[in-house]
Amino acid sequence: MKRVERFDIFELLLKGEEPADSRVVVDCSAVFKNGDQRFTINGFYNGNREYKIRFMPQEQGIWRYEIGSSFADPDDSYGEFECVENTGRNHGPVITNGTHFQYADGTKYIPFGTTAYAWTHQPVDLRERTKKTLSESPFNKIRMCLFPKSMVYNNNDPERYPFTKNAEGKWDVHNPDLGYWTDLENQLKDLMDMGIEADLILFHPYDKGRWGFDELSREDNLAYLKYCVRRLSAFRNIWWSLANEYDMVFRKTEEEWESFGNFIRQEDPYQHLLSIHNWIQLYDFKRPWITHCSIQSALVHKTEDWKNEFQKPVVIDECEYEGNIEESWGHLSAFEMAHRFWTVTLKGGYCTHGETYHREDEVLWWSKGGDLHGESVKRIRFLQEIVYGLEGEIQPVQGKFRINPNDLQMTADNPSVQHNPYLKQILSMNPVDRALLSMNNATYAGRHGDDCFIHYFGKSCQSLFTLDLPEAGDYAIDLIDIWEMTREMIIPKASGKTKLRLPGKEGTAVIATRI
Repeated sequence: MKRVERFDIFELLLKGEEPADSRVVVDCSAVFKNGDQRFTINGFYNGNREYKIRFMPQEQGIWRYEIGSSFADPDDSYGEFECVENTGRNHGPVITNGTHFQYADGTKYIPFGTTAYAWTHQPVDLRERTKKTLSESPFNKIRMCLFPKSMVYNNNDPERYPFTKNAEGKWDVHNPDLGYWTDLENQLKDLMDMGIEADLILFHPYDKGRWGFDELSREDNLAYLKYCVRRLSAFRNIWWSLANEYDMVFRKTEEEWESFGNFIRQEDPYQHLLSIHNWIQLYDFKRPWITHCSIQSALVHKTEDWKNEFQKPVVIDECEYEGNIEESWGHLSAFEMAHRFWTVTLKGGYCTHGETYHREDEVLWWSKGGDLHGESVKRIRFLQEIVYGLEGEIQPVQGKFRINPNDLQMTADNPSVQHNPYLKQILSMNPVDRALLSMNNATYAGRHGDDCFIHYFGKSCQSLFTLDLPEAGDYAIDLIDIWEMTREMIIPKASGKTKLRLPGKEGTAVIATRI
């Protein structure tokens, strides 16, 4: 009997006739059963009169299946396989746990992502360089586009496209380019072997009439999504990003985005993570088909507010990029990128990296991959080692000027705020001034129960700080320099209000751990 690890792919190969009309809408499926569990899995056409059905078992034991297809051999329509325990880097798909993430088997997962939008559309040697760089990096998630990209530093054409063209020279979504999808799968498998999640961007606005993928009809878009989900959903390391900068894809309406999001949710038997990324206007992340918030914003101090508003994990998938190019979004210093990672983390969210250093060959990491040249990556690894070293995830500690979004519904003369002069004064301010106050007085502090307290001072250069620890229990206090990547114990034993002397420089943090 064939054995397959939990969360790996069990694949059935069927021989049949060439599809008469559509190579997307095909008569090929199977029902998989294990005890009370039952999954109906739709297959896809793979060329050469071959059809494939892929299944990702999520429970151990004997799985029995029955193939449903007009061309299936009746004598070979039934079978079984054994699902055995997952091992090594195989922890299953990433799922949400409240406002955090974890692997399906319960293992800790904290996203430390990067961005290389068009890396799979590059020549083979460049793709191999990209994967080598990723294997040596701290990143465990990468944002990447299924359609090619046309914008600054993206002037080359890919070797293959998701679909072929018909006799009239128009894209035929019902005739996928099978070589494109096979090659994409190979890249996804390599990422999976490295323990890297693939955040697949399904739509984007970076076409500008060059290829016309952003001008497909609603029906063609649904056919594309159908083939994509049926072919790729059995990969455990898939996240679906419905769009990058959805509000720049001007031809699509909110009703269409809702339709596409719900369609993916219905088609995907494994309910992979699914979100949608903004340009200016945040999407309504309260929508039931959305699993987490995927946000573009430089206002990273608002991470905690978004987390409280939407009650879902918050990923700042674009906080601008480390680099030196002309565009306003592409010239952060390495320190600023590291600072934003620390800020987002202490606010209870997750941050995504990108790098845009000018090169005459136009091979910038943020789009084409290749090599990393910046200085923030090693600082991101340093942060990653710290947070993965904690027993649990950091929960933000509320600052003096932070307001619960629900409190904003009140007015300054509300009886419930009469004994809170801070809140009363803040509620009397206009929204713009209140936002500036919040930004200028943001506190970057977090804790894990009473076991760990961490305070990041950001760009403050203060030399003194009073750390308020529980009276019960003893704590060792370390001083952290996020740029020099040092961690030094400064007080071996402390409790209660503890005065600290700081070096008076940007990028300083302290962490108190119960002993």
